[in-house]
Amino acid sequence: VTGVQTCALPIFYGFNDGLTANFGLVAGVVGADVAPHLVIVTGIAGAVADALSMGSSGYLAAASEAEVSARQVAIERDELRLMPDLEEKELALILQAKGLSADNARQSAAAMMRDPQRALDTKVQEELGIQPPSVTPLADGLVTGTATAVGAVIPILPFLVMPLGTAIWVSLSVSMAAHFAVGAARSVFTGRGLWASGRDMFLVGFGVAAAGYVLGDLLVKL
Repeated sequence: VTGVQTCALPIFYGFNDGLTANFGLVAGVVGADVAPHLVIVTGIAGAVADALSMGSSGYLAAASEAEVSARQVAIERDELRLMPDLEEKELALILQAKGLSADNARQSAAAMMRDPQRALDTKVQEELGIQPPSVTPLADGLVTGTATAVGAVIPILPFLVMPLGTAIWVSLSVSMAAHFAVGAARSVFTGRGLWASGRDMFLVGFGVAAAGYVLGDLLVKL
């Protein structure tokens, strides 16, 4: 379940970011009362920029986390080599905490120390809490960026196939429905109620769009 959550969360965060950010951007441009083609150009540019930004951020965050974990593992490896007696005692304490008797824990720790890789793996997982990553940094970046692009495209699709007046209301309706849907889907991982989670995401999306529209209108008047 944890692995599924780890893989799914970048998709939710990326999709939600792309949807919300570009919806707010499109609403701001609509509020500025510009020509229809400028709405499309701005929306597409915003979608591309947001997808690249989120994708690169996802990659860098995952890469940084992997680098920190690798450094901690390297330090633990050096400690096992330089301080074997102390590390063996720590292993015994870890095994005792997992339910082994003191004698069995000491014997098991001594056996582990004869296999450095096994001892290192145990220390890394039990003491440092480091688990093998479920996805690579590159995969994380690609998934996040793609999900962001998909979410960002939703508010601008109506403007590609409909007149401006109709497209505005269709974009609003579709985008708000998508906000509620992604919020409701997120409740599977957060444990919140489906309605409450969807409602909160709906209100956030509506608030961002309203702020964007008002700002666009004010900028034109100023």
